[in-house]
Amino acid sequence: MAFRISNRVIGVTAALLFVGSLIWHIPASMAWALVAPRLPAKVDLSGLTGTVWSGQVRNMRVGGIEQGALLWSWQPRQAFVGRLGLDISWLPRNGRIDADLKAGIGSLRLERITGRLDAATMAALNKAPFVLGGTWLFDVPVLQLNDFERVEAAEGRVVWQDAAGGLPQPFPLGHLAADLDAEDGWLMLRLSDEGSGPLGLGGTARWRPAQPMHIDARLRARADAQPALAQGLGLLGRPDQEGWVRWRARLQ
Repeated sequence: MAFRISNRVIGVTAALLFVGSLIWHIPASMAWALVAPRLPAKVDLSGLTGTVWSGQVRNMRVGGIEQGALLWSWQPRQAFVGRLGLDISWLPRNGRIDADLKAGIGSLRLERITGRLDAATMAALNKAPFVLGGTWLFDVPVLQLNDFERVEAAEGRVVWQDAAGGLPQPFPLGHLAADLDAEDGWLMLRLSDEGSGPLGLGGTARWRPAQPMHIDARLRARADAQPALAQGLGLLGRPDQEGWVRWRARLQ
């Protein structure tokens, strides 16, 4: 007996293939037009090409500041749990950060954030009022935001290797670190030093999207530090009996 496919089945199959093809080829520019108004800061893109599933931005400007290129490719397995999953690579000048992005309704989760940034380059691009040196190294398994307003989860470490900072030339500071976690909707950074560099550091910093970073730290110039470092710390306040200077600040 001959097997015949009805015209109705053919029509439905063709319609599904057509719709699937449209979804697969959704331009990245169309998706960006929907996302951009929800971001906590003004973001301008140039050289946006590709689709939602695979594409790139040649250059991003966040709040008017150049932030480099962005590449992404789709993770199909995330569709089975109702999320958009992307492998992303951020390529600022003299640096690279790779991560897995998982976006759901009202949530943005980054996993396996790894890479490095050049501190001097980032300070110059962001128009910092001082000169920095060294390399920022990222090893952050999880960072999750809810509604671009709260930090729901965070875990990992950022190390400032061969840290240096100051004016007109950066002073060597040693190796500094920040251990990350989340608390009451804030990203918490537990600040520390490696114990042998010119700068002693302890305390905390906290941040959440679209708000200043709050710093409550203590700093001390060790005996082998350049005299200018101790003088600079003295501008922040009077040292206590052990040489520690308390530093509280709000950084935009």
